Amino acid sequence: MKSDASLRSQPAWGPLFGIIRELRLTWRLFRDRHVPWWAKSVPFLALAYVVWPLDILADPVLGLGQLDDAAIILLGLRLFMALCPTERVAQHQRHLDGLVPTSPAPEGQVIEGEYRVVDDDR
Repeated sequence: MKSDASLRSQPAWGPLFGIIRELRLTWRLFRDRHVPWWAKSVPFLALAYVVWPLDILADPVLGLGQLDDAAIILLGLRLFMALCPTERVAQHQRHLDGLVPTSPAPEGQVIEGEYRVVDDDR
C-alpha cells in the first residue's frame, strides 16, 4: 500500500500520459506492416459499434449510454494490442520509452553495405 506522501508526489496528469502513450503505441502497431490485417480490423469493429444505432445501453440515458461506447472502444484497443505479435509490441514500447535510438548514425560513422541500381525505365 502506498503512503499518503507518495500519492501526493505523483502528478495528477500521470494517468493521462499513460492513455496518450497507449494511443501512440496503438497507432504505431496499426501502421506496422508485420501486424496481421485481421488484428487491425478490431479497432474498426469497435468504432462500428459506436456508430451502430443499436446499443447495449441507450445513448439518450445521459452518461450510461456513452459509458458502454467508451468501454467497447477501450476493450477493442486492448484486444488489438493482445492480438499483435508480442515481439512487435515490445519493440514499439522500447521506441516509445526512448531505449532504442531513432536518430541517424553520427557523422563520420561508416556503415558497410552493398547496393545495386534498378532501372525502372525498361
